This record gives sequence, C-alpha cells and structure tokens, in this order.
Amino acid sequence: MSQGTMDSNCIALLPGVLTFLSDPKQSLPDDTCLEKLLDWLTSIINEDDDRNLLDQQPCLLEFISSMCESKTTDPIILSFTLKLTGLLAATKKGFSRLEERGVVRVAFAREGGAVREQWEEASVRCGWLLGLRRMLEHHRAMLFISENALTKLILQSQCEKSLFVAAAANQLLAQILNFHHPPITAEQTAQENGHSSPEWITVTTEIVGQVGGALVSQEHFRVLQALRLLALSLPGCRAPLLGSVWRVALGPLEVLVEAQTNNLSLPVMEVLQAAATTELFSQSEARVEELMRATLKERDPKTAIRCASAIIRQQHCSEPLKRMAVGIVLQPLEFITGSPLQTLPSGSGDAKEVSGLQPVLEDQLSQRSMCISLLSLSLSSVAELSLSNSLFVDAPVQPVTEAVLQLLKVSLGQSPSPAPYNKSFVHLIGCSRVQRCGLDALISLSSCEGQGLRQEVLNVLLQYLQSPDSDPTVLQKTLQALLKWICSEELEECTQTHLFTQNLFPALMKRVCDVHWEVRDSTLEFITELTVNSRDSAAFSSAVWGSGIVSLLLACLDDSESYVRASAISALSQAVTTPRHQGAPNANSPHSLPDEVLTRLTDILAQDDEAFPRRAVVKAFIAWLSGPRPPPSLDQSLPGLLALGIDDLDWEVKVHTLALTETLMDKTLSRCSLAEALGKLQEYGAFSVFFKGLLDCDRPVAQKSCQLLLRLREVIKVKCESAGSPGDTPTFQLQSHQWGKDLLRKWKGVDVSDWSAEGKPEGHWPKEEVSLREVVSQLDLEGMQQALMRSSDHVMASPQSLMEDILAVTQQGDDNAMDCY
Repeated sequence: MSQGTMDSNCIALLPGVLTFLSDPKQSLPDDTCLEKLLDWLTSIINEDDDRNLLDQQPCLLEFISSMCESKTTDPIILSFTLKLTGLLAATKKGFSRLEERGVVRVAFAREGGAVREQWEEASVRCGWLLGLRRMLEHHRAMLFISENALTKLILQSQCEKSLFVAAAANQLLAQILNFHHPPITAEQTAQENGHSSPEWITVTTEIVGQVGGALVSQEHFRVLQALRLLALSLPGCRAPLLGSVWRVALGPLEVLVEAQTNNLSLPVMEVLQAAATTELFSQSEARVEELMRATLKERDPKTAIRCASAIIRQQHCSEPLKRMAVGIVLQPLEFITGSPLQTLPSGSGDAKEVSGLQPVLEDQLSQRSMCISLLSLSLSSVAELSLSNSLFVDAPVQPVTEAVLQLLKVSLGQSPSPAPYNKSFVHLIGCSRVQRCGLDALISLSSCEGQGLRQEVLNVLLQYLQSPDSDPTVLQKTLQALLKWICSEELEECTQTHLFTQNLFPALMKRVCDVHWEVRDSTLEFITELTVNSRDSAAFSSAVWGSGIVSLLLACLDDSESYVRASAISALSQAVTTPRHQGAPNANSPHSLPDEVLTRLTDILAQDDEAFPRRAVVKAFIAWLSGPRPPPSLDQSLPGLLALGIDDLDWEVKVHTLALTETLMDKTLSRCSLAEALGKLQEYGAFSVFFKGLLDCDRPVAQKSCQLLLRLREVIKVKCESAGSPGDTPTFQLQSHQWGKDLLRKWKGVDVSDWSAEGKPEGHWPKEEVSLREVVSQLDLEGMQQALMRSSDHVMASPQSLMEDILAVTQQGDDNAMDCY
C-alpha cells in the first residue's frame, strides 16, 4: 500500500486512533509515531490538493476541536494537534471548515482552551509555530496572522531559550517574508507585481523593523537570530521588500563588520552570501561585495580564512575580491614556508590588505596550538578549493604545491632549505594533524593542471612511507596520495623501474608486515589498486615478479585480522594475473602460482570463519573470470566454487556467487550455441545456484536470482524464436534436488514426501523430467520480482501498521511498548 493511500482499512482505524489520542488516561511510550502519522496525512494532501480530509473524515474535526478546547490535553498531543490543524488549514476549503467551528482561533489566536493554559510548555509553542507555518499557504492565513496581531508573539518566540522554538520561529518569519500569493481582488491585481496585500505589508513591516532593532541590540542572541533570519529569507525575497530589508540591515551590518566580533563574523558572512544570490549583488549601493571585502580584514586569522574560503566558493565574485581571498587562505602557508605564492602588484590595495593580517598572524603562529590550527585550516582550504580549480587566481599551482611539500618535509624533521629558517618550524615536527592536512592538499593538487613537480612529490611521499615515525592515519593518507600521483599520468619506463623496484616495493613489503593492522590493510588495498592501474607496465611486472611480494601476499592470507585477509585476497588475485613481460625476473614460479592461489582461496571459502575473506574470495573469482588471463584450472574448479558460495551462511557471499554465475553465463552464451551453452551451464551447476538463490530467505539473494532467471528466460525465448524451433534445453528431475522439492512445495503445493512408493499421483506437475524452459515458463517470475522489490517496510511501516501499533498500546502493558521505528 502506498504511503499516501487512504484505503478502507486505514479509514476504519483512524477514528479509534484519534479516540485513543484524546483519552487523557492513555499515554504513548513513543511519540515519534505522531510525526509518522502526520507525515502520512501530509502525503495524502500533497497527492490531491482538492481532497478535503475534513469532509471524508469528520473525526479529525472533532478530535482537533476537543483537544484545543480541553484544558487537560497532554502537551505532546496538543503539539501534534496544532501541527495537524495547520496542515488541514493549509487549503482554503480546510481553513473555511476549521474557521466555521472556531477551531483556528482557539488553536492559533490562543483564545482560551489548551493552548493558552499550556503555553509555558516548549513543545506546545513549537507546535504552534510549526502549525502556523504549515497553514501559511494562502492569503486568508496571512490575513488571520495580521488580524490577530500574531507577529509580535512570533517575534518574541524568535529569542526563546529553547533552540527548537527559536529555530521554528525563524523559519516561520522567513516564510512570511517570502510569502507570495496570487491576487484575490482587482485592486490587488493593480498593485505592484500583484503580490502585495495590505495585511502582508503590515506584517512584513513589523518584522523588518524588529530585525533592524535586533541587529543593533546589545544582546548577542538577538543579533545572532536576526542574522540567521536574514540568511534564511534573503534568497526568497522579492522587490520591493528585498530593498526594504537590505536598507534596514545595511547600516548595522557595516557596524558588525567593522567591530569584527569573532563569534558573529561567520553569521554575517552567511548573510552576505545569501545577499550575493539576489539582485543586490549587482547593485553598487547595496555594497555587498564591499562588505565581503571588509570581512577579510578580520583581526582573527582563523575567521578571516573561513570567510575567504566562503568568498572563493561564490559563483559570482569579482576577480580582485577573489584574489584577495586567495591571499588570505594561503597566508599561513606562505608565512611559514617563506615562499611567495601569489602574484599581487607591489603596493596595490589588495597586497596591503592581505599583508595587514601579518602582525597578528606572526604572533599566533609562534604559539604551538594556534600554529597547528591555522596551518591545518589553510591546508584544508587548499584541498577543498583545489578540487574545483577555484583557488588558482593569480596563485599558480606549482608554487602552492612546493609550499605544501616544504611543510611536509619540515614536519618529517628535515631541513627547510632553501627557504630561511622559521621559528614556527619546531611546532610542526611530527605533527600528524598537519601531515594529514598536507597530504589531503597533495591529493587534491594531483588533479590540477600545470603540475611540474611529480617527481618531487613522489620523493616526499616515499619518505613518509619509509619513515618509522609515521602515524597509521598518516600512512593511510600517504598511500592515497601515492596512488593519485603515480596514476595521474604515465611515467617514463626508466623512472617507473627505479620507482617500483628500488623505492616503492621494498617500502610496501615492510608495511605489509607492520604491527598495526590498519597499516597492513591500507597497504594491501594500495597494492590492489596499483596493480589494477599499472598491470600493463613492464616495470611494474618486473617489480611484482622480482620483488618477492607475491610470496608475502600469500603469507598474509593467514593474518589474524579478517579485514587484512580480505585485502590480501584482493591484492593476491590481481598480482598473480599480472602479465609477465619479457625479461621479468622469476622470483616466483608464475606458471603454477595461479593454481596454487586458486587452491588456497577455495580453502578459505570453505573454511574461514569470517565473512569478509569469503566475500573477497568470490569477488576475486569474478575478476579472474572477467579478465583476459584467468588461472588455467579455474574452469574445472567452478562447480565446486559455485556450490560452496550459494550454500554460504553470509548473504553477501551468496549475492557475489550469483554475480559470478552471471559472469559465467554471459561468457558461455557469447561463445557457444544455445544448446551447448545451457549444457555447459548445467555442468557448472549454474541452474542449481539460480533456483537455490530464488528460494533463499535473504531478499537480496532472491532478488538477484529472480533477475537472472528472467534474463535467462528471455535469452532462451529470443534464441529459440530466431532459430524457428522450440530448441532443446536441459532437463531436471525436480524431486531428486532439494531445491526442486522446495519449488514444488512452494509454488505447486506438491509435497514429494507424500508420494507413495508407486510414484506421484496422476496429473501432478511436473513430469518425471522437466525442461529448463518449462520450469522458467511455469514460474511467475514477474510476480516474484514485484513482491521482492517491496521490502517488509510496505507492511511494517505502512499507515495501517502504524495505527495498529498505536491501538495495540491499549491492550498491552509497559513491557510490550510499541516500536514505531
């Protein structure tokens, strides 16, 4: 049943649910079910705007009326009722019905009743605000807010101690400022844009006035909430209101920017970013870009860098401003390394403004904690902005890369030559945080055009890989960076040979034996990825077959950690199928090795207690079967492998086994006639795998099997039709296979165990022998697929189930509280 469907069962249950909720003696052990019930009702209304639920379900109106008028309503139920009222009043028909009963006034104008009595409850105030927000979909709702002077109360809620209430108030105020409704009278049509009604003008004028007052307040939270409201509302504001809001906000924003209050600088920047998405950005009198520039003069370098990063990400931003922002981001890196990273004209305004931060920056970089924090922020910004190439405005990629490399060298304890010594260097030695951020920057810089430092980068990364002091997390980043830089473009053959044979593989072999399992695992994953990307390189082939790494990978199959064993399986399966180029050394015997590995992997599939290695084994077989050079004995091993995989206890192993069978089916069908291919697949045991999977209790396994059988049925149909004959397909004695007996029992209601010694009853399907074509034709595979695509959620999380859960509370004790998750 669709989540938005109100079928007869739900209609029958809803009155009972509402009666239960209105009973003060009953209580819900889990109030999230109320939100789910509200979501369902929302989806019904969204599906059909013309549907009037109040006419179809009169119990809703009775429930809302009784809950709002009672003075003993539970606050949680009352909050739900207010949100429900707003939802139903969001249509003009619904608003009229509720207004006729006086419910809207009792609920939202707080004329007596539960809302007035329980106003001190934060959940009630939050429900009131969210209900008003839901209702604000038409002009009559705006008129109601204006006539009942609710704006003042909403504005008071904006500065509540409860953050939930304050956030809900801001969202409602933003919706009011962004409210656009079609004209309802000829007079309104004549007004500007047809969107300004007197009520709306009254309400928005009050809000804008309060925003202006809050921005100059001495109360920090009032200022913060006003800034948040501006950031929320500006992108949706239209003229002339947009201009009015900005005229009120501009002066206080200038003061705030000038005051450089650290904890307000970023909210101010969010307001400026919001303004930059509107027509204000192109208006010189709005001074949006000028204020953005002023935020870069922030005395706190950390805040200035964050503001600068936000400016660089702006889509519409002038080159001078972006250039200045880039200078701010790079300044800590530039200061520490002593390398000029940006070409700004000497004596220019931009250069002077960027250099204005240097005294404060120098002081902070002399303190260890601030130095590490600022450099990490600068490097993280470089990493983020490099991915979009938005960093390099007058800041060439090569000098930035050189500065990052120099920083990484210093952090390893090396001399900073040729740059002059900086007393802040001592803070960086062995600092894993700076190292990780620097390596992240290198990873991003690898994709930038204009790089000429590939060899220098590889040298530094190899030093990190070889260093005994490198932290495991740093080594993981090092391997990621190495892979990026090795694979970014093809190296010359002699360079590759030196890199792989002399430097990389000796270091990798040490790391494969590292005491930290995370390092061993990351190293094996790196070897796998590198092999996939470099298998056609003669230099790489020489390193694989001449270094002894294959023997080491074989030893890793016995690692105590299952993650490491799984990664070793992936690395080994790729390595042993690496082609041997002429002249490659023969440290391992490459001819018998793939078969030896195949035997080891088969043993792991049959015996390993952990699922990760078994999954990796089946994925390795898929890679071998899909590749150009599978092990010679793989073909004869496949029947046993498939049987082991489909009988595994882990559902992912079974799904991977089905994927392996699919690869085998595609390969076989592409090389042979239909009859020959199906005969071979039967010898492999492929059909047993499909039917066992179809009957599996794990839904992903059954889904995959159903999908493959549908494909197989279509292939048989198409090929037989093109040949103009029914075609021969393999036959089965279903009663001789357990999966055959299960098929008969499940879909034909036949229990083979009931058959007498003389045989099966007359007329029973199937015959003694049934063809594959007949089996796949008889099974309702489409129906099975449709049923499998519907998860248990269609029952367990349906509206009917939800309401049944609520009603069940009346019949059970606390020990059996419902679980509406």
